Amino acid sequence: MPPDSGGGPRRRSEDSSEAAEAEARVSSREALRFLTRAGRVLSRSLDPDQTLKRLVRLAVPRVACFAMIDLLRDDDRLDRVAFGHIDPSKESLLARPEPFRPTELGILPLAQVIESGKPLLVEDVERDWTGSAEILERVRLLAGRSLIIVPLEIHGEMFGTLTFGSTRTDRHYGRSDVTLAQELARTAALALENSRLYRQAQHAITARDEVLAVVSHDLRNPVSRVRLAAELLLDTNQIAESGRNTAHIIIRAADEMQRLIGDLVEAARAEAGNLTMRTSPLSVDRLLEHLDESHAATARAKNLAWRVDRPPRPLTIEGDEGRLLQALGNFVGNAMKFTPEGGEVHVVIEEANRTVRIGVVDTGPGMDEEQLTRVFERFWQAETGDHRGAGLGLAIARGIVEAHSGRVWLESEVGEGTKAWLEVPLAG
Repeated sequence: MPPDSGGGPRRRSEDSSEAAEAEARVSSREALRFLTRAGRVLSRSLDPDQTLKRLVRLAVPRVACFAMIDLLRDDDRLDRVAFGHIDPSKESLLARPEPFRPTELGILPLAQVIESGKPLLVEDVERDWTGSAEILERVRLLAGRSLIIVPLEIHGEMFGTLTFGSTRTDRHYGRSDVTLAQELARTAALALENSRLYRQAQHAITARDEVLAVVSHDLRNPVSRVRLAAELLLDTNQIAESGRNTAHIIIRAADEMQRLIGDLVEAARAEAGNLTMRTSPLSVDRLLEHLDESHAATARAKNLAWRVDRPPRPLTIEGDEGRLLQALGNFVGNAMKFTPEGGEVHVVIEEANRTVRIGVVDTGPGMDEEQLTRVFERFWQAETGDHRGAGLGLAIARGIVEAHSGRVWLESEVGEGTKAWLEVPLAG
């Protein structure tokens, strides 16, 4: 009879191997679920401090009994920015209120990881420890039995370390745990990079808006003086008719410059959500009547067919009439500007799901898909030679409508004209 029959040594060995494989599959699935959850948690905030604290809270006690994160400063010292222990009474042992150097107080494992850029595994602290006796005593005070330290890196640049510790006598870290810690460190590094890029973008926007505010303010005075000087020339009889025509051109140019300066300031305020609103119950029919009065003459001058539809029943919104007329006026202005002579510009109205939609429909050249994705961006213009770009007007319109809890969008195809839509909620 073969030696493995009847449940002999070979059968027991196979059973043990199968059990180990099954346990490995379960561990892999659990690790994948943990990393998936970690990715979701770490992406919820663009605040780096909150991101790192969430990482520690996520790790303890799921994959570690204690954990800490240290970030490198420009002076090569470390800041302990997040830490946690399953035993709250031991958390004070992890705290480092002041920046420290990796080699201080015998903290050689951190220095080793920072210098090499490679993870460090201490599978059994009592058996495998090679660092100083002083730091070993600190690990013992934490009840540490096993340690993993992995580098935090972005694009190959070291910026800190992530440490996991186990206090369980029946649970020592192995290579698979190091792999999990490295994957978690990579996820955290990406979240921190996103936070850094977001902060840089916010600082750039703030700096740009501050410069814009100063420049806009300083430009108004000289432009006003230019206009005033041209008006004074017109009030005298000392210039020829050709000079008077030039003075009128200067006044129109000054007025255009003032409008542009105003648009720059308005666009910045709209993006920051700081537009001034004076809302009250507003009749949609009255709003459209005033829109018609403001633009009918321009349509006639450009030989455009112009029509403003009215709602089939009385509709009321809560809004700022002047601001909404400004937004709709930007829609109409674009439509009339880019619709060729003999074309049509119509204002249509729809009611749907407790909202009112007002659309400006033109028979102009239309826009392609790439332009439609960018027309509401501040300062964006179409490529050279293509004058269908929307400039600041649509960015301002979007800010106004969003301040009314509404939305704007465009529908268009090249050669088929454009529909610019504004949607705001009905009152009540």
